Amino acid sequence: MDDLGYTTIIDLARPPARRRGSALVRHIAMKFAIRVILLSVAAFVIFCVCSVVSLFIPRHGEAAHVSDLRSAFSKAGPEIEAIFTNSLIQKFPFDGTIEWRLTLFKDPYLSLDGRVDTNALRTFVSAHSGTQFYWSGTDDTNQNWFADEWPTKEKYPSVTWTSITFGTPHTNQFGAVIDGTLDIVSNRVHFFIH
Repeated sequence: MDDLGYTTIIDLARPPARRRGSALVRHIAMKFAIRVILLSVAAFVIFCVCSVVSLFIPRHGEAAHVSDLRSAFSKAGPEIEAIFTNSLIQKFPFDGTIEWRLTLFKDPYLSLDGRVDTNALRTFVSAHSGTQFYWSGTDDTNQNWFADEWPTKEKYPSVTWTSITFGTPHTNQFGAVIDGTLDIVSNRVHFFIH
């Protein structure tokens, strides 16, 4: 039948039951195709979301010694893995476990946190003359002070030193860089390797 209710020659050629049956099959096939397409799109969206979210999920752990950090450095990529043998990390006077966190987003970076053996710190600083060390603190009047050599009480009598910032020189754009901050008050160090 057409829109006005008239029967056409084609409608007369088909038996009435067959016309209803083929429409039902087409309707079921269309619903099935739509569901398959929607499930495929949903699976693709879930895959994309999981892939992007996995970039932001940091990998982390603890190491008893610096030598136990080799696996964390190797997961970070060849530039950061190559810096693992740097004596700044190998000989740093950690005291206790070292917490590490690896984030793989755009450029991977590795952070290390741990306590510092303050008795061995002075020997460490003097043994690494090529490393840039900067002390920062405040005096009795809350004025900020900075020093690029080991500060003494004779030279800075009223300054309370709160942190040491250090790192390797940023020499080229392809090599990994080590930046560190030592909180003197809590004896905690934070390395940022990128």
